[in-house]
Amino acid sequence: MWDGRHRGIVLTTMATFGAYLGWKIRSGDGDVEFTGKTARELHPTLMGLAFLFFFLGGQGGLVLLDVQNHPILNSTHAVTGLIGIALLAMQALLPKLFDGDNGNSARTIHAYLGTATMALLFIHAGFGLQLGFSL
Repeated sequence: MWDGRHRGIVLTTMATFGAYLGWKIRSGDGDVEFTGKTARELHPTLMGLAFLFFFLGGQGGLVLLDVQNHPILNSTHAVTGLIGIALLAMQALLPKLFDGDNGNSARTIHAYLGTATMALLFIHAGFGLQLGFSL
């Protein structure tokens, strides 16, 4: 069953390693190979899959709360989840600006916003644990 533990594993493995690869790229080591792919190739794949898993997991959480007759969007966990999904979507769009005149600024925003997004997702996981123990 796909529950909070699995989303926690995605956060601590795929997304954290994806963020690490992002900083490798930012520091100029984007051609370093991991599992036969460069950091530059693997970063968008890992982060895209993490986004997909978080999005789908959020849907499952909403359905679970509804079935159990709990308020759906009335928790800090739900709010941080929605903000996290929005930030991940913004992160996915920023690379479209990398090649233009403001490419360096877009890369800087992408790097630091990505780090802030990861911090928020860890906070979100903490709120999820707290919510799970209270239900």
